[in-house]
Amino acid sequence: MHERIRIVSVTYNSAEVIGDFLASVPKGIEVVVVDNNSQDESREIAAAMGAKVIALDENCGFGTACNRGAEGNTKEFIFFCNPDSTLTPNCCRLLVEAAEMHPEAGATNPAILNARGALRLDRRSALISKSEYTDRRYAAPGNKDSVQVNILTGAALFCRQQAFDEVGGFDENIFLYHEDDDLVYRMRQAGWTLRIEHQATVSHLGGKSSGSSIQGAALKAYFIAQSRMYVEQRHGISTPGLRAAVRALVKIASPINLLSARKRAQAIAYLKGTWRFDMVRYQNGDYLP
Repeated sequence: MHERIRIVSVTYNSAEVIGDFLASVPKGIEVVVVDNNSQDESREIAAAMGAKVIALDENCGFGTACNRGAEGNTKEFIFFCNPDSTLTPNCCRLLVEAAEMHPEAGATNPAILNARGALRLDRRSALISKSEYTDRRYAAPGNKDSVQVNILTGAALFCRQQAFDEVGGFDENIFLYHEDDDLVYRMRQAGWTLRIEHQATVSHLGGKSSGSSIQGAALKAYFIAQSRMYVEQRHGISTPGLRAAVRALVKIASPINLLSARKRAQAIAYLKGTWRFDMVRYQNGDYLP
């Protein structure tokens, strides 16, 4: 069963976590680590642990790196996992069994548990209506249901290679954030379904795959603003500019900015990302702050 899967993990200064992730992958599963020009030992650690390493000369962003890792895959499934996650021993087997039971499913999330063991559930997306949000009850402790949903997260995304290829993989115009929403939304448009399989589990530390700092938090906010506006425009969401401006102003006006330098930096960066967005510049890659 393991020979039917390729795992792809994207690293960017992830030396602190990539070793634990690779150690959790069952033997017999092909692992490709795509390194976005890390300045630490991420690629050396991955290579020493037997992963195939694709070393990029620059940080190309998450979706582009995932696409490089998926190239040439002849296996039935491809499993995109953040390097700050670990797999339970039976996770991959259970995901394959679920895919066999649901051949209409293009992509699946396992149950993604945070450091406290609570389920992470990404219920919302800019691309779906409120009525399509995932029901909160699926985050209840001990829930073992297999459920069809309308949105998934890219932190641990198990895809049928056929579905991934059919929609053209990740949109490489998106540098960071919302690329997973865009991918699975296009799968749904193509007629595939999305699922959460609660019996398969992954532990995800969150925010540990590329380090953390005030500068990093600000950069994240900048790209979140840019990417959200891009996917909203791409998929015909009404007045994306106005929506973004309102979100930015709400963030700037929040009283928490007076107490937190991190929140203040995020709010300013989000406003800059909104102000500087231009679809043509974005598609040409000219979107750095």
